[in-house]
Order: sequence, then structure tokens, then C-alpha cells
Amino acid sequence: MTRGRRASGTRSPLRMLVDTAGFLALLAMVLFGLYAGGLLRPETGEFTAVDGDSLRKGGQDYRLHAIDAPELHQTCSDRNGASYACGREARSALRRLLVRGLVTCQPIETDRYGRIVAICRAGDTDINAELVRLGWAVAYRRHGSDYVDQEARARAAGRGIWQGHFEMPEDWRSSHRGAFQRGDLTASGSDVPDD
Repeated sequence: MTRGRRASGTRSPLRMLVDTAGFLALLAMVLFGLYAGGLLRPETGEFTAVDGDSLRKGGQDYRLHAIDAPELHQTCSDRNGASYACGREARSALRRLLVRGLVTCQPIETDRYGRIVAICRAGDTDINAELVRLGWAVAYRRHGSDYVDQEARARAAGRGIWQGHFEMPEDWRSSHRGAFQRGDLTASGSDVPDD
């Protein structure tokens, strides 16, 4: 190899710096375009609870980021083994949070079903975190580890669904997907897949 020439496939530090700067500039333009296009702008106003982890404002559905709540028709067992409608309880918990203050949802992305995935707040309360802390949702690890600590505390305290036994919402959806497709289970929007 002659002096001053690099081996095939290696790049100089200057070239790597230029490539990195170009990538960052492109990323900034894409993010600005998303923001300017309204995709990343926070939405504030009156939201309604569809189920334990989904909201609706106008005709737009929102999915709470990185949490998973029992489906509306899902049942769980309490500490005494008695069955209760944990999906409806999760939706009730979300409804109670929505009246704590002005609700603002910060979009993160749009999922394949057209829902805006967001972190939502009611006043100073992070709704996503609070649902997990209260035990009415689990940290949805497939979509992030944001709420793992809140889940551990809810589990240790036996709050919400952690008071007894339950099937993880994702597993429940998987085992009941056929019922949704046949129309046996319909629940004001809860038949929309949560993945």
C-alpha cells in the first residue's frame, strides 16, 4: 500500500464528519417537516376514553404510548378469585384522569391503524404513567420501557389489575382476535388492535 492512500472501504475522519453532518441536517429537515405539517404538534382539548389506553378527540383516535390496558371486554380475578370487568375498570380510571385538568396529547408517531400514538397529560398529571402507577395498565415493553418503574410499584402494592390474576392485555387480544373478527366482541372502538 502506498503512503497517503486508504485501504478500500475505509473513510477518513473528515469524510465521516461530513456524512454525519449531512445525516443530522436531513433528520432536522424531516422533523421540522413533521412539526410544520402538524404531525408532531400537541393537541389540547376535550378527549373521551374509548378504552383503558385509547382516547378520541373529534374523529381522531389516540393510543397512549408505551402502555397496555385490559381490553374493554376483558375480565380479571381479584385477590379473592372473584371475576370482575377489569377492562371497564381501566376505562373508568382513564375517564377519571381526563377530568383532572386541561388534556394535552403530544404525538410521537402514527401507528398502522391511523391512530396517533401520544403521551397525554391532564393538567400536571402524565396520564400514561398514572394509569400504570394505579395498576390499570402495564408497561408495554414492546413499545418502550418508559413506565417499567411505575408498573413494578403497582405490582408490589397490589393496585388495580395487580390485586389478583389477569392475562396480559396483548395475550388476551391474541387469544380473542377471532371473536373480534367475527363481530362477537364489539365495544365502542375497543375492537381496534392495540399493537
